[in-house]
Amino acid sequence: MATEEDPLSVTLDRLTQAVTQPVENMDTIKTLISRLHSKLKVQESSCISVCGTFFPWSDYTEYFAVVVPDAEVRLSTLAKIIPPERQTLEQLVHLIEVCREPSMVTAVCSLLHDALSPSNKGDIRDIVIQTCLALNTAEVILRTLKSLSTEGLTVIEPCVHPAYQVLAKLASKDPKLAVKARLVGGVKLTHQLLQAHMKNNVPLLPLLMVTKYLAKNSTNQVMLGKDGCVATLAAILTSVPKTHWAKIKFIMEILALLTKAKSNVIRLVRETGLQRVLSIFDGWEKIERRHQIKILKSILGTLSHMCDSKHGRKAVMALNGVEITQRFIQSCPADKKFDSALASATNVFLKCISKGELPVSSTRGAFKFQVANREESDSTAALSREATPGLDADSSDDELEDEMEEEEEDFDLSREMKGVDLSSEYSVERPRTEELVRLAPLFPELSNYKVQSGTRFKDVTLEARRGNVNDSSPDAGTDYYLRASDSTKSIISFVKVAYPDMIGARGPMYLEELYDKDRKVCRSKAIATVERVLHPEIYMERVVYDLDYLLESEHSRQLITPASSSSRSLSNWDEKRVGKKDVTVNHLNFESRFESGNLRRVIQASNTEYDLILNADVNSSHHHQWFYFEVSNMEPNTQYTFNIINNEKPNSEFNFGMKPVMFSVREALLGRPAWVRTGSNICYHKNHYSRIPKCHDNVRFKKSANKSYYTATFTVTFPHAYDVCYLAYHYPYTYTQLQAYLSKLDNRNLPSDIFYCSQLLCHTLNGNPVPLLTITSKDTNKTKEVVFLTARVHPGESNSSWVMEGVVDFILGGSVAARLLLDKFVFKIVPMLNPEGVIHGNQRCGLTDEDLNRRWRSPNPQLHPTICHSKSLLEYLVHVAKQKVRVFCDFHGHSRQKNVFMYGCSRLQSWWPGDKDTPDSPDFMLLPRLAQNCMGTFSLRDCHFQIERAREATARVAVWRQFDIPMSYTMEASTCGCDQGPYKNYHLSPKELIESGEGFCLALSYLVSTPEVLNSRLLQDSERVDHKFGMTKERNLGDFTKEVAFWSGELDDDLDSDDDLDLDLYGPM
Repeated sequence: MATEEDPLSVTLDRLTQAVTQPVENMDTIKTLISRLHSKLKVQESSCISVCGTFFPWSDYTEYFAVVVPDAEVRLSTLAKIIPPERQTLEQLVHLIEVCREPSMVTAVCSLLHDALSPSNKGDIRDIVIQTCLALNTAEVILRTLKSLSTEGLTVIEPCVHPAYQVLAKLASKDPKLAVKARLVGGVKLTHQLLQAHMKNNVPLLPLLMVTKYLAKNSTNQVMLGKDGCVATLAAILTSVPKTHWAKIKFIMEILALLTKAKSNVIRLVRETGLQRVLSIFDGWEKIERRHQIKILKSILGTLSHMCDSKHGRKAVMALNGVEITQRFIQSCPADKKFDSALASATNVFLKCISKGELPVSSTRGAFKFQVANREESDSTAALSREATPGLDADSSDDELEDEMEEEEEDFDLSREMKGVDLSSEYSVERPRTEELVRLAPLFPELSNYKVQSGTRFKDVTLEARRGNVNDSSPDAGTDYYLRASDSTKSIISFVKVAYPDMIGARGPMYLEELYDKDRKVCRSKAIATVERVLHPEIYMERVVYDLDYLLESEHSRQLITPASSSSRSLSNWDEKRVGKKDVTVNHLNFESRFESGNLRRVIQASNTEYDLILNADVNSSHHHQWFYFEVSNMEPNTQYTFNIINNEKPNSEFNFGMKPVMFSVREALLGRPAWVRTGSNICYHKNHYSRIPKCHDNVRFKKSANKSYYTATFTVTFPHAYDVCYLAYHYPYTYTQLQAYLSKLDNRNLPSDIFYCSQLLCHTLNGNPVPLLTITSKDTNKTKEVVFLTARVHPGESNSSWVMEGVVDFILGGSVAARLLLDKFVFKIVPMLNPEGVIHGNQRCGLTDEDLNRRWRSPNPQLHPTICHSKSLLEYLVHVAKQKVRVFCDFHGHSRQKNVFMYGCSRLQSWWPGDKDTPDSPDFMLLPRLAQNCMGTFSLRDCHFQIERAREATARVAVWRQFDIPMSYTMEASTCGCDQGPYKNYHLSPKELIESGEGFCLALSYLVSTPEVLNSRLLQDSERVDHKFGMTKERNLGDFTKEVAFWSGELDDDLDSDDDLDLDLYGPM
């Protein structure tokens, strides 16, 4: 007995046959599509639901059946449509473009709309979406509509609604739609249709949805603005019923995107749309609850962009926008979902109000240094200053401060690199043999390990002590430090040696958890910032510490600069001060005039709250982040709040779990001499102080003229009354500490066949000697490969020094792995590239207001001696000694990312097209892959290997390019902690940082293996590490991104979840 054939299969087969001749079979195809649609249709037969409101569907009844199928029928129908072998979806999309007939477009789009419905649960709907994206369905629809519209918009009137329903759903999934639409004329067409349907509720909502996604592209923003889209939206906003919140939401989202273009800010003011925006904002409590948060976000995004321009800011203020924003801040509900809106409203408020000047005599730092021969390098120095807007190291590989400063950096470096042919810039040329041969004494491993007289580092540092050691000096370790401090030169006279540095304090032996940020604290800080602007009179504003005054006053000069500086040595009397109250004052006492100290001014705001201002880098007005100061005279059981008010970066790890570090002298006397993490109520947010631009180019000066500083705030309850404590951004590691460490190594008894020496590489601009370490085993092999390591080019990244100490300790530690390394490699180590910045408490620069990590491409011997000499050492190795440099690594610290990770160099990921002509060396990722197996702190997923134009002058890229060293890296260590591995959710202390240095050496030891053994180890250890450290396949950065958006107050471009979009587009299912 014959089996009855499935009617749906028959329909699909007939459709397949008919589309081979679509024009001749037009009516048949429409009938077949109608049959298919009858089995998919979701809506009632007589109407369509849009946001819960039903509208007649009489225009489409010619093609649609009246029976509404159940969910099972719809899913079974889709299951037969989507198989690739049937190509039904491909045929339908093909029909749109081939037929170019409005009724056909209507029929196909109506079917696709229901095929994309959220009522179709499971994977089937996802397959439909992905297939439509693969077929460029959105582009096909727009191209067809544009072609049909040449005869007038009335021609495509019947298909506008179903077509844009499909476009709205696909737009949220296709990130390139905005560009595709512009190329086929879809952007202008969409705006024309929006104008034509301003009062037509049926197609208006999907048109607004599509416009939103088109407006995410910056070019489209300008195009839509010129085409009058701002005026159109203002008109719709005025005419749309107040209860149509879905439409209002999308209008607000579009305006928030369009006003990113400054020209559209002026248009919105001119078209009086701003009044309506502020009116809705003022009555925000009336907004339908489902749309309330998104509409508030969009309104605040629009106002934020308005306030970025002088014209827009003036208009907002004229329309009482500041008062409206202030009322919202004061009445904002405590519900967590309003936190982002509150932060954004605070930012809008701060942009509008007249900003106060930072309460210091000058924005330039308190320390000044006269740079010799500066004139010959003024132009390049200016480029360096402008090209380094307070970023984090080569760590700044992915850490740009904000959009404006990213544009500045690209502009500066494009100008610097303009016309540069990298193939000739770094081509092999005749080496500077006569100059380089003078460096031969710095390579004793090439001359039978004989160290030339007068080149040893200790010969120029640890001289006889000029005075008596203070009788409170407790041990030989302290004596090492005090002796070393005598030879440290500074451009101001310090008044003391910091106690924790003197005794060699480190972190605790136990792990310290990251701080769990309290959202209620952040809310209260935001509100307090506004209240402080509105009611400044309630704050004391009493200056209790002023570094400028101390340096300039006649009395202070006599105190800190004796007549004969050579007769006076620094020491420390903190132990005698512990427990004694200063009865002459009723406030905390502060001090920062010691090595690496940084605190410029302290203003007492209340009995227990203090505003702190950090010192800029020497000869600079910028780079405020590192702090290190003494505080004393504290009362018992009292919570003190410290507000560091002149930070420049728009976000900080203080918002993501980091605590500052504290050292207590009293605790040290009790047998606990360690730096510990401290603080509660920690938050980092924008404040009302005006931040000066980083350059004075007219265009960019205007762009950055309305910038604010940021406040890092934390509360400390000191462990003992009338203690002497020290607070710092991170565990300090001074230049003197390095000298003392090297002095101990010089006195260490090493095996006779191990060669270690510390030599003088060069002197800094202020005459401080820079050490160079050479470590290897003594043998007759003169062809050993070289591992070249550097650290501390950025003085505020003290964690890099702790990592470097771990490296040196390991390779001199006598382990089997260490011996393998010394037999295979010669280690050339420059442990501190920027001693002057370290000595003077700088964050980023040295004495010339230049980022030395931007001078590796062409260092100036007079202005950048440490970089010039380090690069010359590499040149000697490669061109004179003919030795292979296997690894170059520059150690850094990262202030806005967790874990330890590396940056490397991949030709395929280079900005310069010429790099892609040569394949990558197989070794370029080798060391990071090995490191993940050896370091619990390391995260391979945080590594990247891009070569950006803005990084061409960094050590990593310049060394890779000029000396052809594939394994050229920057290794970053977080100043905060880890978010993966065994140290997940814990801070990184010196103990873990030193372990990271040891792990780095273990990774290097793998390079000694044969390729077969190496590959086997990589495979085995990768499996072991994934199991041991619990690493996941993908890193989830969502929380960090969300937090950045929260505190920067930027508009979240992805305001709609998929479920919200479906609800707006299809109504309740």
